[in-house]
Amino acid sequence: MPRRPEDTTVLLTGANGFVGSHITDALLRNGYRVRTMVRVTSNRQWLERKPVEVVYASLDEPERLRKAVEGVDAIIHNAGVVAAPGKYHYYRHNADGTRLLAEAAHDAASGLQRFVYVSSEAAGGPTHNSRPRRESDPPQPITDYGQSKLVAEGHLQRFQDNFPITIVRPPAIYGPRDTAWLPLFQLISNGWLPLIGRHRQLSLTHAQDLARQVVLQMEHPDAVGEIFYAAPYDPVSYEDFGHTISKVLSARPKLVTVPDELIRVGYPLVHPLIKLFGKPPFQKDKLPDVLAPRWTISGEKARNRLGFEGKMPLLAGVGQTAEWYRWKKWIESPRDRLKKKRGSHTRKRKVDGQVRAYDPTCDLCALAMDGEVKTPLHYEDDEFVIVDCLICRVPMAVLKEHRSSFTDDEKQRLLKIFADLFGDKHHPDFEQRRIPEHAHVHYRTTPHLLPWQKRV
Repeated sequence: MPRRPEDTTVLLTGANGFVGSHITDALLRNGYRVRTMVRVTSNRQWLERKPVEVVYASLDEPERLRKAVEGVDAIIHNAGVVAAPGKYHYYRHNADGTRLLAEAAHDAASGLQRFVYVSSEAAGGPTHNSRPRRESDPPQPITDYGQSKLVAEGHLQRFQDNFPITIVRPPAIYGPRDTAWLPLFQLISNGWLPLIGRHRQLSLTHAQDLARQVVLQMEHPDAVGEIFYAAPYDPVSYEDFGHTISKVLSARPKLVTVPDELIRVGYPLVHPLIKLFGKPPFQKDKLPDVLAPRWTISGEKARNRLGFEGKMPLLAGVGQTAEWYRWKKWIESPRDRLKKKRGSHTRKRKVDGQVRAYDPTCDLCALAMDGEVKTPLHYEDDEFVIVDCLICRVPMAVLKEHRSSFTDDEKQRLLKIFADLFGDKHHPDFEQRRIPEHAHVHYRTTPHLLPWQKRV
């Protein structure tokens, strides 16, 4: 990608969805001009206010596709279906849709600099031994969805001589805006941690890390003609994933193990009933995926060839996701329910030998007074605790006493502590956004920016 980002127009399909909206943010942060391709009926809530061009087209509309690709310098193809009523729909949207988009790009003859396809680990299939799957392993998809993704990759191989192609295969993805993992967060917040069998393992990646790898594959010359798995961190067990969610929510769920055979036999029977009352956790055709013992992949190739490193390890990523769900009121923590039941109620409590105001429904009181520090501790004295913010990933100072503002003397003392610990070129952000009743401050390298705004 020799052109400057500000002179480069990137077409992104599926830009309105969970993953696509994070790729949109990553492109905008890096200064690219973004043309988003969505269907006329698409929900565009995650694109609101973002400085993007919107074109309306579906993957089965060749004429609209040709107009969508006109004048673009790169294409990131993220659109597709992960749940469908039958085999035909997977192949129509994932395989044939990818072929039609590539044909439109070829017909445009516009000197396309890169075509990035967001495939899936399902195209490679589950892991059959203790070693995470690598790109060199022969693909063995076990569902129609995985097979349709693999066929789509095959269609793209025909265009390798026409424009540079690179493929990314993400594993299970989580993060803000996701609804697939939301039921698990909700169950854990309500005191239940269900496990299908025991000792199952999976690779996970945070949506923001995946978006960063997608953009890097679009830019990096060594990505051309290659497939990369997106797994910057080691696999985890489903149980560890659940316990991490429990930790960030301060929940103590009851572990419930569901035998494989019960799922294998019972789920197809109850699936129609679940559909009558809500949304099933997964389609019946995904049963082989759910029952596979290991979905683990290696990110070694992306790390060695592209220099890609993740920025959202599991604890931080799950913490950020849980806080976002709480902010949207999609889940409640035990403290949220206590606050709803009894309201905020400040009481006196002895902390470090001093009597301080304390609210048992307040997250920051728990962090400052009960030691619920979910990130490495940077600093603590009799007035402040400084930790990494789970949301912003920057140092955050919390006043130990439950009150809504710092005194001027406390602010000056904090600025000196921050400067001693992290340097004096940061930006203290004293605006109370998420928990306005409790004094805290973020210490940023840049002023507060929206997720899609360009960092300088």
